[in-house]
Amino acid sequence: MKPFTTLLWLDSRKFTGIGLMLLVLGVAWFFVARQIFVWNGANPGSALAVVATTLLMASGVSVALLIVLALDFAREYRAGRWALLLGSPQPAWLYLAAKAVFGGAVLTLFNGAMWFIQSFWLAQAGVGLPFSLWASLWLYQLGGLALVVPALFLGFWVAAYIPGRATLLALVVGLLGMGQVLEWSLRLFGDQFYKLLPAWKLPAPNVAQSPGVRMQWEAFPGLPSEGFVILLFLSLLFFVLASRLWQEVEA
Repeated sequence: MKPFTTLLWLDSRKFTGIGLMLLVLGVAWFFVARQIFVWNGANPGSALAVVATTLLMASGVSVALLIVLALDFAREYRAGRWALLLGSPQPAWLYLAAKAVFGGAVLTLFNGAMWFIQSFWLAQAGVGLPFSLWASLWLYQLGGLALVVPALFLGFWVAAYIPGRATLLALVVGLLGMGQVLEWSLRLFGDQFYKLLPAWKLPAPNVAQSPGVRMQWEAFPGLPSEGFVILLFLSLLFFVLASRLWQEVEA
């Protein structure tokens, strides 16, 4: 495990500045949210505003971090670090696993902090969001690996083969079309998701002003566990493909 921990340490050193920026952003948002929003039990609009703003901020920062992780491959290639790593006796999957674990850990810490901030201030408005709800949703995404691994694969592919503009345009169009395909797939096969595996249960939030919200939530069966299996399969597939690309570059 020493090579693995060394690779994690190297990545943490590279992204120290970004880590400090995320820390400052989280602390600043904790105090700024209190100054902007009015908290009282008769103002549900404040609760909705803080939820929307926090989710928007967390999503934007997460996407930006994924882009940074993907582009880091190209930066390492230009810096000549690839030549050193390719000559190492360590297997390809070890380098990719270290980057995936590091990226997943950073996303987990940041999004967990955003959820804590959101839950803390929403509690002042009588809205309780248990931390176990976020943990269940995050675990459903394999702790962020379902986001990090595809991003690393794309960054690796672009850096290794430096595709032309036409290829990149086709890739972008394909990614945009994938969203439409997923939407139609959910419409066509969504009802089938709850027939193979038990539903992925989610803890219920607590809204003091509307007890019926909890009852409606508890009537919701939960997320389809088949989605978790699909995300796991896609993550493993992208990880294997990235390892294969590494071997081709090494050859």
